[in-house]
Amino acid sequence: MKIKVSQEQLHKGIQTISSVIPNKATLPVLSHILLEAKDGALRMAGTDLEIGISCTVPAEVTDEGATTVPAKRFGDLVKELPKGELLISTRKNNQTTIECPQGLFKVLGLPKEEFPRIYADKDKEAVSMDQGVLEAMLNLTTFAVSHDESRYVLNGLLFIVKGGDIRFVATDGRRLASIERKCKSISKGEHRAIVPLKAVSELRRLLQEGQAAEISIKESQAVFDLGNTQLITRLIEGKFPDFERVIPDESPQKLTISKDTLLSAARRISLWATQESPSIRFDLKANNLVVSKQTPEVGDAHEELKAKYSGEEFSVGFNPDYLIDVLKALPDGDVAIELPGPDRPGVIRTKDQYLYIVLPMQLNA
Repeated sequence: MKIKVSQEQLHKGIQTISSVIPNKATLPVLSHILLEAKDGALRMAGTDLEIGISCTVPAEVTDEGATTVPAKRFGDLVKELPKGELLISTRKNNQTTIECPQGLFKVLGLPKEEFPRIYADKDKEAVSMDQGVLEAMLNLTTFAVSHDESRYVLNGLLFIVKGGDIRFVATDGRRLASIERKCKSISKGEHRAIVPLKAVSELRRLLQEGQAAEISIKESQAVFDLGNTQLITRLIEGKFPDFERVIPDESPQKLTISKDTLLSAARRISLWATQESPSIRFDLKANNLVVSKQTPEVGDAHEELKAKYSGEEFSVGFNPDYLIDVLKALPDGDVAIELPGPDRPGVIRTKDQYLYIVLPMQLNA
């Protein structure tokens, strides 16, 4: 292999894939980056066997070929090199040479055959959508994914593709977020997959608005083709809970309030919540909402907010973090929250097919 590549492009490619390369690899080759020169470009890849990321950067290819290099040493070197063209070549003994006007560096790698295959061919039935739309969908759902490893099927985001619709659902058992959008698809029937949270986080990091994303769901893996970058992840095995049955009918009893006003108040009042007493109190009255918290060992706090509300007067408790998470993700403007009663969940429904359900908490909690 022999190529010319710019330091800037090479460094950017390394940054794209490096986050999935394990610090302590179970196999030596997993601490390496795959370099493959082919078709006038350099493809780089890294994996931890659960998630793999590959990306392509422009390069002048004199001799095609492939090798692996130690990720940390190679990445640290490229970062410290001056901007400009680099000449990279390999020998049969897995030695890679990096040349620049200031110096010459040689590093030993491992045979390319030891590196796992993480590249997937194009899928004719892949779902296509704008990366900006995909990012917005992830932002409105990912925070509701469970971190409780004992309920492993909830440790990921449920993807549902049906005809020209794609839906994401996340729940930790105390809240649920769901969003549905249109997509380009020729796939028949319904396809479901639970994508691990780590893969979703990596995907969010890679997305760029204005470019297309192609999503392929297979038996045991999902592939996200983002143009010059591709992410492949194993799926979580198991059956996601029947979330449809916990979605309540729409309630006419709604609180309408400025999102920013409620978000700021929830953040301030939450400072009085403790691990032993995590809930904050909502007192609903005609066109008025009082948010408060009283904790004997801390003190008390309350704020009176202007809101649109004409239902019955009652008090209800919520975990402030569950409100803050969704309010941060929602667009600016007013938010309408269905509050049918003190022992019923709060619900946010938007006209563009977004749904958020949060269970109430005991007021003395």
